[in-house]
Amino acid sequence: MTEKEVTATTETFAATFLERIVVAAREELAVRQAQTPLVELHAKLSNAPPPRDFAAALRQAGGAARLIAEIKCASPSKGVLAETFDPVAQARAYAAGGAAAISVLTEPRFFLGALDHLRAVRAAVNVPVLRKDFILDPYQIYEARVAGADAVLLICALLDDHLLADLLALTQSLGLEALVEAHNADETRRAVALGASVIGVNSRDLRTFAVDTSLPRRLRALVPTDRVFVAESGVASVSDAAHARAWGADAILVGEALMRSGDPVAFTRLLATAPGGASAHIFASANGPFVKICGLVTPEQALAVAQAGGDAIGLNFWALAPAHRCVSVAQAQEIVAALHSLPPDMRRPLAVGLFVNEAGETIARTAQQVGLDAIQLSGDETPDDCAMVAALTGLPIIKSLRLRDAADIATLDTYALAGATLLVDAPMLAGGYGGGGKRGDWALARKAIQRTGWPIILAGGLTPENVATALTSVYPRGVDVSSGVETNQAKDNAKICAFIAMAKGQA
Repeated sequence: MTEKEVTATTETFAATFLERIVVAAREELAVRQAQTPLVELHAKLSNAPPPRDFAAALRQAGGAARLIAEIKCASPSKGVLAETFDPVAQARAYAAGGAAAISVLTEPRFFLGALDHLRAVRAAVNVPVLRKDFILDPYQIYEARVAGADAVLLICALLDDHLLADLLALTQSLGLEALVEAHNADETRRAVALGASVIGVNSRDLRTFAVDTSLPRRLRALVPTDRVFVAESGVASVSDAAHARAWGADAILVGEALMRSGDPVAFTRLLATAPGGASAHIFASANGPFVKICGLVTPEQALAVAQAGGDAIGLNFWALAPAHRCVSVAQAQEIVAALHSLPPDMRRPLAVGLFVNEAGETIARTAQQVGLDAIQLSGDETPDDCAMVAALTGLPIIKSLRLRDAADIATLDTYALAGATLLVDAPMLAGGYGGGGKRGDWALARKAIQRTGWPIILAGGLTPENVATALTSVYPRGVDVSSGVETNQAKDNAKICAFIAMAKGQA
């Protein structure tokens, strides 16, 4: 198919692409089955190279998203992507740039792909290779295995539960992995229920080609954290990759932007090292909105948070903080020790150390002495300071920022792209670095979330009485409270429990 023909196909058939490609796929499949009967494919299985572990490649430790870099010559929505198409050179560039895996489009009619592209790529690189195609029949799984694929794509929209389960089982029996692709909540639940280890959410609707990049973040909670979650489509920049990772994508699949890049090695490296992993780590175990209770000073208060289902506690090391919210290193050690004594079946809240304009070396020493899980910087720290403290401590950084007007929203991207998780608080009181129980501008906070797209923690003037309204008005990823759960300047366990219950929708 020429570029002109691909463009014509896009204009004429985009709205019904899924149906038309199924017809085309069946036609192409019938031809290949006639040329190479299944019994011949079976005979070739023993000559196929040993499969590489696709899922393990996407689970490797590290803050950045694991990148699945895609090779495709054309797409029905964008036409020909590479006038000079060399899949082997492209694959080697991806591998050199740090891609965790490579996806190869093998569909011939709409994407100008071929199984020969996959064979050549598999022989040229050492990372796992995914066959990206519209798989409808077990024959295509055998084809993929014989061609050297380490994984195959199974699209929920094309397959009923029975066929999807059969193809998934066959894939696994041949030593391959499956990337099971969903586009909505029902399909995501189906993929989970059928036991898929690697689940992708495609932001592109294959029926219309419309892209909704909010889909992965909205559907992430439906996929258990023991599965690999892949964000597909709509990632064209480092910022896009960082957003996907911050919202919990373990891996990202990028094709068009890489194919159009003038320097695929460099662009692959940028995508493969995009930030966002710190936020993903902080929010990973939160059931519903992330809830942090700050300013604790006793083990009993920390245990109350844990028992109520809170996700994090804040330990305030700022020497000028109110005495009833400030801890020494020794106090903090006792609190963290109490959390570590919880039964194995009880989830342990993260211990977050709060610092204000403190030297990085001091923060690192305190973090090691206490056993902190994350650091909150609540002073005048710059994005570079956040990155420096993260490097010194090896811990996620939460940066408290105070929105006074719409102009302040522009600063959020800089901090997020420096690797910090954003906490939006009320403007600070004179001489202090906290809101002092003052409620911030919720409309401004919501605008910040809408404009930036980052997962943001909301703080400032929250109480058990207003936290539910704050969550439904602002739509933050989480909430943080201190004075709102106090009585007579002391943490009130009843208020802590009520706050967490209201935030989690359990009241």
